[in-house]
Amino acid sequence: MTSPAVRSARRSDADHLVALRVLMFEAMGTDPAALADPAWRYAARDWFLDAVDASGVRVVVAEVEGAVAACAVGEVTALVPGPSTPNGSVGLVSNVATYPAHRGKGLAAACTDDLIAWFTEHTDVTRVDLFATEAGARIYAPRGFTTSAFPAMRRRLPRG
Repeated sequence: MTSPAVRSARRSDADHLVALRVLMFEAMGTDPAALADPAWRYAARDWFLDAVDASGVRVVVAEVEGAVAACAVGEVTALVPGPSTPNGSVGLVSNVATYPAHRGKGLAAACTDDLIAWFTEHTDVTRVDLFATEAGARIYAPRGFTTSAFPAMRRRLPRG
């Protein structure tokens, strides 16, 4: 099998990136009513339009026969330095998703590999974080990702 074609996302990919983001949230069990709200989708589309050319961000897509089939996002974030982040620079992988017709072909893995290479070769991050579904964990574990001892906790701050 040949390696999937992974490339930097373009502004013209924004609608696919949002559609794949919806699939990611569905896989995470997000409330369908929240997913139906168009406001976050418009905001996400605008974010992708800006992010494809932003410093410290890499958005990639995998193509099958010239059409977008999967994607992933890598971001460099700044934290207070600590033992696992001596310079405070941390990578975040997110929005890893594949259209159902193309799952099981290594596309998400290829996108993740591209981001790991980017973090390694073009950034100063000392750790890469991600949040995985149970199904997604099988992609990340062989790439050196391990489960953290301290799971994420969240508190919403509603804005009106």
